[in-house]
Amino acid sequence: MELTKEMARGEEEFHGVLIVGGGICGLATALALHIKGIDSLVLEKAESLRATGAGISLKANGWRVLEQFKVSEELRELALPLTGMDMKNIHSDKVIKVPYRSECRCVKRSDLVETLARHLPGGSIRFGCQVEEISLDPITRYPIVSTSNGSTIRAKVLIGCDGANSVVAKFLGLKPVRFLPLWAARGLTTFPEGHNFRDKFLNLVGKGMTFRLVPIDDKTCKLWLILMHVNCRISGCANSRDPSLIRQVALQAMQGYPEEILDVVRSCEIESVSLAQICYRAPWNMLLQPFREGTVTVAGDAMHAMGPFIGQGGSASLEDALVLARCLSEKAIGVGDDRKLARSVQEVLRSYVNQRRWRILRLCVQAFLNGQLIVASSKLKKVVLRAVVKVLFKGSTTSQWHDQYDCGSL
Repeated sequence: MELTKEMARGEEEFHGVLIVGGGICGLATALALHIKGIDSLVLEKAESLRATGAGISLKANGWRVLEQFKVSEELRELALPLTGMDMKNIHSDKVIKVPYRSECRCVKRSDLVETLARHLPGGSIRFGCQVEEISLDPITRYPIVSTSNGSTIRAKVLIGCDGANSVVAKFLGLKPVRFLPLWAARGLTTFPEGHNFRDKFLNLVGKGMTFRLVPIDDKTCKLWLILMHVNCRISGCANSRDPSLIRQVALQAMQGYPEEILDVVRSCEIESVSLAQICYRAPWNMLLQPFREGTVTVAGDAMHAMGPFIGQGGSASLEDALVLARCLSEKAIGVGDDRKLARSVQEVLRSYVNQRRWRILRLCVQAFLNGQLIVASSKLKKVVLRAVVKVLFKGSTTSQWHDQYDCGSL
């Protein structure tokens, strides 16, 4: 993988497919298109590959996609297969064991993005490139992108994979994300001599928060995640990027947790620590949002940001990449009458949106309901929410119902 040369200020260039965002979804989309023989250019505003969030859980549906991208075996070597989840309240000895019926592994985000990028042709990613403005050609409806260095890029297809605060989603008129009164602090802990947490996802519930520990491999790495309710002592670092302060406040809020767990937090790799308020796209908007205009569309969190309550955000983004590449490969994005080709691509993107809308709607609904269960203070509201989950998802608050989903072949 190589960086493309930066364009001179004011220069104009042309591309078939332009992808905004060099995270998991953007790189996966570029790789899927490459496998189908379609060139693309990824614009990433950061100066290097970004991997915010420390680790990401991938369920069976995500691994089926990675198999088709021909990177699954590389990544499986870096991540333990998880056999289930142990759920426990820190004030009780009762442990609820939830076995996993299908494949689930937690992968370092850096491992995933680096693997995806490594399989792309040289020059596929342009770093340090911020999209400032998007418009449509008045005749062809092709997108025109203006960047922070003053360059103009015309493309036949523009795909926004630029996260929850997507510039492309804003251009499409998508409603802005909403926020829960919950924050997620994430980090990695390395045990040089190995750890004794085996192959189980550990979920410890305390007052106003949940601690989640997920083994990544059997030797050194852990992912820890704390969900802190607004009532916890987090106000002092809610907007902080200081990892030391984030860790300090997390430890203060975790009074009463077992010493073994506190040691995991104390020993975390400080450079991996981050804090973010949990956001989501309202599920009712999934029914009405266009997700497409002209030959512009979105994928990943730009399309369906959801809380981490069912662990499907990453896998769903990989599904988006596969379906989008499959749809685009049905029409040659090459030379020809621009207006006819534009109409053809618009139909393809309409098909992509239609294929994904109902899938992401169900995911977003369950993630939303699970989030509301956490923040609800009324017992009656919790009863009602559990009843709705029971009706819609057979009573399961986990994602195992979704894990069996197959988005098809590339």
